[in-house]
Parts: sequence; C-alpha cells; structure tokens
Amino acid sequence: MLVFNAVPNRKNLCILFFAAFLVRAATFQFYVQYNQRYKQPDSMDYHNCAISMTMGTGMHRPDNLQPIFWRTPGYPTFIHFFYKLFRIKSTKFAPNSAAHKAILWTQITLSSFLPLLLFFLILALTGVLSLAWIVAWIFVFHIGTVFASTYLLTEALSLLLFFPFLLFFYKSFSVWGEKKQSSFVLNTIIAALCLGIMTWIRPMGEFVSILATILIVVLGNALWKQKIKQIALFFIIFFLVTGGWYLRNYNITGKIFFCPMFGPYLNSFCAPKIIRDTTKYTLAQCINGQYKKAIHEAKIDDLLAKRKGKRGCKELSALKVALPVIKKHPWMFARDWIKEVLKTTFDLHSSLLVAFANNTFTYDPLEEFLTEKWQACLYKQPMSYGMRFFIFLELLFEILKWIGILLGAWLFLAVPLIKRSTISKARKKITLLWLKVAPVIGAIVFMTGGFGYARLRLPVEPLMVLLSLTWYFWVFKKRK
Repeated sequence: MLVFNAVPNRKNLCILFFAAFLVRAATFQFYVQYNQRYKQPDSMDYHNCAISMTMGTGMHRPDNLQPIFWRTPGYPTFIHFFYKLFRIKSTKFAPNSAAHKAILWTQITLSSFLPLLLFFLILALTGVLSLAWIVAWIFVFHIGTVFASTYLLTEALSLLLFFPFLLFFYKSFSVWGEKKQSSFVLNTIIAALCLGIMTWIRPMGEFVSILATILIVVLGNALWKQKIKQIALFFIIFFLVTGGWYLRNYNITGKIFFCPMFGPYLNSFCAPKIIRDTTKYTLAQCINGQYKKAIHEAKIDDLLAKRKGKRGCKELSALKVALPVIKKHPWMFARDWIKEVLKTTFDLHSSLLVAFANNTFTYDPLEEFLTEKWQACLYKQPMSYGMRFFIFLELLFEILKWIGILLGAWLFLAVPLIKRSTISKARKKITLLWLKVAPVIGAIVFMTGGFGYARLRLPVEPLMVLLSLTWYFWVFKKRK
C-alpha cells in the first residue's frame, strides 16, 4: 500500500501511472468523446495544419500555398501521423473522429506520466517525499490536467516536456544561500533540449528561455564566469533545437521570428478593447475594423516583400496595426492586460463544464468577465448535479490552495524580509524555494494577459500547489 513517505519504487510509480490513466480514460470514455467535446476553440487550427501536411503541402495552406506562421508544426505533426495512418479523405473535422480518438487515447496514455514527472520535480525542489507524493496524487485527479489530456490541444504534450525542463533547470543552478552546484553542464543541456522541443509544440518556450536567463543572472549564486558559460550553453542548445524554424521563416519572409503570435493576439484581444472604450463602437465592430486594417496592411506588406523575392507575414502586419493603438493608450492596455491575468489566475478549470452545458465549447466569446464566469459556474448556468458537484469540489480546492499561498507568502517571504536574523534554518530553506518558484509562476501567468483562462496556468499549477502546501506542511510539522 502506498504511503506518503514511501520511496519511489517501481510498484508505487506504477500505481501512480495506472491511477492517472484510469481517471483520464474514464473521463474521455464516458464524457468527453461524446458530441466531440474534445474539439476546443483552437483545435481547428491544428486540424487544418495536419490536413495540409497530409495533403503534402507541409505548413502551407493546400488551397493557395500560403505559408502558415501562426501555429508551429510540433502538434500538427503528431496529428498528421494518425491522419496518415487512418488515410483520411475528408478535410472537415467531424468525419475524422476515428483518427481523433486514436490521437487522444495515445495522448491520454502519455499524459498519465505527468504525475510521475511531478513527483520527481517536487522531490528535487524540496527533498521531502511526502510533499512529492501529495502533489503527484493531487494531479492524478486535478480537473485541469485531466481535461487537458482529453482535448485536441497542445497542453498535455507540452507539459510532458515543460516539467522535465523545470526539473533539470532547477538542478542546474542554485540561489543565494543554497549550496553551489558543482556541475551544471549536463542539467543545462537537458533543460535546454526539453524547452526547445516543447517550443515546437507551444511557442511560449521562447519567452521561458528569456525568463530562465533572468533567473540565472538575478538569483544564481555562481560566479559571473559560470553564469555566462551556463547562459551561453543554454542558448546554444536551445537555438540548435529551434533554429530550423527560425531559418524557415527567415527564408520565406526575410524576417527573423519563430511564431508571430503577438500580432493577432494584440490585434484581436487588446487593441479592440481600447478602441471600444474610447469610441462609441461595439467590441465586435472594433474587432472587425482592426481585422480589416490588418488585412489591408498585409496586402501592402506582401507586395513589398514580393519585390524582394519574399512573402509577407500577415501576423506581423497585424502587429503593426495594433501597436499604434496600444502606444497611444498604454494605461488602458495595462489595465486590460492585468484583468486578463487575474482571470487566468483565478478562473476555475471546471468552468469548461459551463461551456459543455450550454454547448459553446467550440468557440471563445469575444470577451469574458471573471465574476460572470464564477456566477455561471456556481448557480446561473443550468447543468446536472454531477457537473455542479465537480465545480464546487474545485472551488473548495482553490480556496484551500489560496489560503496556503497567501499565508505562505507572509510566513516565508514577508516575515524573513522583516526579521532577517531571527528566522530558523528550516524556514530559510522554504524561503529559498519560494524565491526559485514564485518568479516562474508570476512570469508565465503574466504572459496570458491578452485573453485569460484557467488552462493557461497549467504549466505552473503544480508549483502553485507546492507553495500552498509549504504553509500547511509547516503548520503540521509545528503542531506535531
């Protein structure tokens, strides 16, 4: 029988894996597969890219051979393997459900390893078996990771690479007050490899690489000579892995970029809200207006690029249209960005049940408000008692999580800052853990300010749970 101080032997790890698989398999088999609930708002993009690959045009649209920049080829390649295996003939989404189910059963099996990866990540960060087991078992049942494994989206596969990145990245350097790392080379190489491969699936890896550099410079306790060596090694490996896509995009457009997501992101979600708030137009009208401006700008950019033997990138054109609006009203942009960051931070993963209940799960609304989402989850949206039970269960979990985070922030960050000489060695160790982990949480959640929702915080959800548990663990140990 598994106990929370058990060593990670084969038997205990197998129990963890099969429990995770059974929960995910049951969720898909008895619920998500019906009515193709696995088709989420972004699923069509990945489907279309995979169709292009299957038709032999690669990451170019088969109808006009325009290059695709908005999505990276990692996840479409995964889908394409099954489309080719099933010899699909229809370019539409619905008729290919047999291929989709094969994809998702494979994804469910792979994502069942996530609790095991989390066990070793938390153990490396804390050295405490009980904390590692508790976090691992929480994410056997965590509704966000369970649902993510059953959708035709990138989250599940990207987490399989992001958690190992965190594991080896944290092993590669130490913060002030910790014992200095004697060898950083192998851990840095593996961390950069994991992040580079993940970036092909989710381009957020570009920004995480910058974050990793900042943490090494600001928090690392190594000599500057070692810091420079580590940063250089990290980026050499990272760009060796991702460089092919930079080269492809440069050859097509003459511009250096990996995934120009910021263009449509800012032009669809940020600039229209500013225009809406400074004019009498509706948000839908503002979005449509910005879209038409971007299309016009893209045609001009494409003509100019063709004179140089290149192609334009409409996503970069969208960025050119959005930036003047944002620069003119920076405080309004900051206000809206923070609102969406708060939505990512406090949204419920089970709010997807609301979308399932009202059959709106295949598209995102133009704008969402956190308070309205909470109201729909808790009482406004009609749904079954089973759905409501899971919502209230997650709400209870979130309340307990945030109690631990807030009290832990006071105990392990505020108090040590006020009373530097009086904190114990044990508390200092937890404070150092907070210093390593909290910036990663903050930075990744902050990236989601265009349009926030719960699944965008999945990469750092286990770290948030860990920080919360440090307070409960401390109180438990003190009483004991």
